[in-house]
Amino acid sequence: MSTPSTHAIDDKPQIDHDELKQLDTVVDDTEAAGYTDSTLVISPEENRRLRNKALRRILPLLMLAYLCQALDKSTIGTASIMGWIENVNTDTNHYGLTSTLHWVGLIAGEPLCNQLVRYLPLGKLMGVAVILWSALLMGLAFSLHIKVVFGLRVVLGFCEAIVGPGLLALTVQWFTTSEQPTIGAAWQSMLGGNGIISSLLGYGFYHLKNKPQGLYGWQWMSITIALFSFACGFIILIFLPDSPTKARWASEEDKVKFVERVRGNNQSLKQKVFKKEQAWEAAKDPFTYCLFLLAFSQTLIVGGINVFAGLLLNRAFGFSVLESQLLGIPGACLGIITYYLMAFFIKLTGETCLMMCAFAIPNIIGSIVVLIVTPSGHTRGGLLVAWYMMQFFQACNPAIFAMLSRNSAGQTKRSITYAVTYIGWAGGNAIAPQIFQKRWAPRYKTSLKIHFGLYAWFIIVCLSTRTLLARRNKQRKAALKDADGTVRNDHNLAFSDLTDLENPEFIYSL
Repeated sequence: MSTPSTHAIDDKPQIDHDELKQLDTVVDDTEAAGYTDSTLVISPEENRRLRNKALRRILPLLMLAYLCQALDKSTIGTASIMGWIENVNTDTNHYGLTSTLHWVGLIAGEPLCNQLVRYLPLGKLMGVAVILWSALLMGLAFSLHIKVVFGLRVVLGFCEAIVGPGLLALTVQWFTTSEQPTIGAAWQSMLGGNGIISSLLGYGFYHLKNKPQGLYGWQWMSITIALFSFACGFIILIFLPDSPTKARWASEEDKVKFVERVRGNNQSLKQKVFKKEQAWEAAKDPFTYCLFLLAFSQTLIVGGINVFAGLLLNRAFGFSVLESQLLGIPGACLGIITYYLMAFFIKLTGETCLMMCAFAIPNIIGSIVVLIVTPSGHTRGGLLVAWYMMQFFQACNPAIFAMLSRNSAGQTKRSITYAVTYIGWAGGNAIAPQIFQKRWAPRYKTSLKIHFGLYAWFIIVCLSTRTLLARRNKQRKAALKDADGTVRNDHNLAFSDLTDLENPEFIYSL
């Protein structure tokens, strides 16, 4: 297939729209083949009907999958103030290492799992993954030796590497670029849902004394979460379609409309053939490394705050174990709100990078308060408010992945950029708990000082990323102008499996 110059961004040629129209009939897409019709006009009413159907049929399953992952990987965090540290005969440093090893497993799994996401049926892959890690969590419930816990956490992380890339791929298949920030915020807000559920479960199971049936309260909690995840895995396996063209509940006419509805994404649906030239482009593209640095920098901060939240509330601020469990609920609710606020402001302004910079400010203010105010009976209320302010920066997580899902095209290239970004995300989460060293407990003042440098670095990376993409858009739009000076974008190459750099019609979301 002949395509326009792959160096359109640098060379700024004038686009021949008639040439692009001739290429529209070429579909290099495993799932979309046979289901495209560029002449189809979808009315606003019909578009709304299709979107609502996807919201009802797909989004709840995406949210359920992410909730299971969040519950499974955070179980030890909830158990840490329920006696788990003492029962396993370990200390806070080893507790932090359990989190680090989980992320090490996820990093190891990302390269393979992203290729599985590209190649295998997505719905079935997601369901099997949830069932598999539910079994691993059940094993953790009965593990009272720290070395066994370490091993299971590594394997659990490896299996969970499928979830994030899989959910992003499904989001791109079903929703437009303008909808993706809100959709991503919805399923990633299940991190907050996990906080609420975990706090309530921790509060309830903490009351189980004297080891009923020979098990500690945190063991019963882990078993409950494992059984819930196991049931959810089968629901996902049965009801989540592999793609819009494989949805059993959609008519053949609607399948075409679902495919054409996301034509403007310029990202295609699926391509099983691995293209070496796309992999090489991903390795050379500076945007790939911007995504890595954004994810790595952000999780270096929030990873530690999340893992040590219970210990900060309990041992630094002076709240009881039960109070700490319950106080996690408003924090989780606030986290959910900030996710949707971030999506709202991104849609309102069209500025993802600038909004991420803005959402770092409440965290900086909250950290200053926690750093300088001495905990006491009189000040712990104010410290709690400051800690709640430190939840805002979590909203940058779905924003980063919205940058990834909307700005990377070409199935092979996308599988590489997804892997690189999630490795950065997992790497930050892996290292983050190590910033909270036992010798700095219980207030971890040195840890918070390190965070200040990380906030500054994150803002620099955000602004650099925006500059890169804005420059590309300026050159791309100049090439797309008609003779009368208007920008014309017909999305003729949407299903040709071209990368964002190869496709002259691809416009980046800032």
